[in-house]
Amino acid sequence: MNKTMKWTSAVIATGVLFGGTGLIGGNSVQAATTGTKTVNQAVQQPSVVLKYKGQVLTQQGKIVDGNTMIPLTVLRDAFGLAIQYNSTTKTYSVGSDSVKLNMEVSDYGVSTDLNGYYIYSMTGNHEVKMINDRLYVPFKLLNDYLGVQGVYNPAQKSLELSKKVMNDIKITSVNLDKSNKNANIKVQYPQISGLTDEVQNTINTTFKKEAELFVSEAEKESSRRDGTIENKYDYSQNYVVTFNREGVLSIVVDQYGYSGGAHGGTMREGHTFSLKDGKKIELKDLLKAEPNYKQKLDKMLKESTKDIAFPESTGGLTDKPAFYVSESGLAIFYQQYEIAPYAAGIPTYTFNFSSILPKGTDPFASFK
Repeated sequence: MNKTMKWTSAVIATGVLFGGTGLIGGNSVQAATTGTKTVNQAVQQPSVVLKYKGQVLTQQGKIVDGNTMIPLTVLRDAFGLAIQYNSTTKTYSVGSDSVKLNMEVSDYGVSTDLNGYYIYSMTGNHEVKMINDRLYVPFKLLNDYLGVQGVYNPAQKSLELSKKVMNDIKITSVNLDKSNKNANIKVQYPQISGLTDEVQNTINTTFKKEAELFVSEAEKESSRRDGTIENKYDYSQNYVVTFNREGVLSIVVDQYGYSGGAHGGTMREGHTFSLKDGKKIELKDLLKAEPNYKQKLDKMLKESTKDIAFPESTGGLTDKPAFYVSESGLAIFYQQYEIAPYAAGIPTYTFNFSSILPKGTDPFASFK
């Protein structure tokens, strides 16, 4: 039984059907009004001096709920990124391809996605906000996904921004719309260029086959829909680049399906590749400097999951742990219902490599 069908059976057993951001100055990006409500935040917030290439910017950041927020216009004036606005959807966009950040403004706040992949954080540290009619992007969102890094000087209360050195590749999207009378099936998957043909073909084939398999299974499942009593089923696939440096590329793919019931469900896959040869990187490749990494991770995961895991679940390291690499370290995740109720989503736990590996170890040394 294949991956998706295994997961479908597990969800059915629980009563839910799958089928599943010039150096000087700059104009403000004003909030689009969407009705009589306003989406402004509180006025008085602690300020942060922003610097770029050694120069102090006239625009300042703000501290909101412990998060450093950067004016969207800094990305245009300092980093040279164009800002587009769609008046129909009231959406601001910055960046391109797999790192195109879209911010839809409404009465309920700002909905954020990266090239169609919804960015969400339980802690709110990826949440774009409207402050005094201006859009502010969390520094953590810029750091995690848009290749921006920063050094904070507590004495000056300043943040020196700079660009990260990324892998010299291009990541574009392939879109498949296979909708039919029984289902809406919309798939997006990444394709890599800028490497040798052999390496990029190896990586691209992985993503292409994964997408085509998902479409095939969606078509098969939706063909059994009873059109007299059931609405059209929904299937979608999106992805997000979580790490693209040091000769390593890590991408998360989410596949969503709904074929009736209270809600759909999502299946997540983490893909991490060496750009030297296109081979998939396993945990043992990243953590080989620590012989006892399995025991360490098992203990850390059990401690992290103890408050949400089912009573019968240990929440430790599985035989084939699902993971990806992020700017914050190694992210281990569990599928919906694997260790916790649906409300827990896809439980994800990120550990800095320094908490696992011996001091001074570079987990990416062999991939550069």
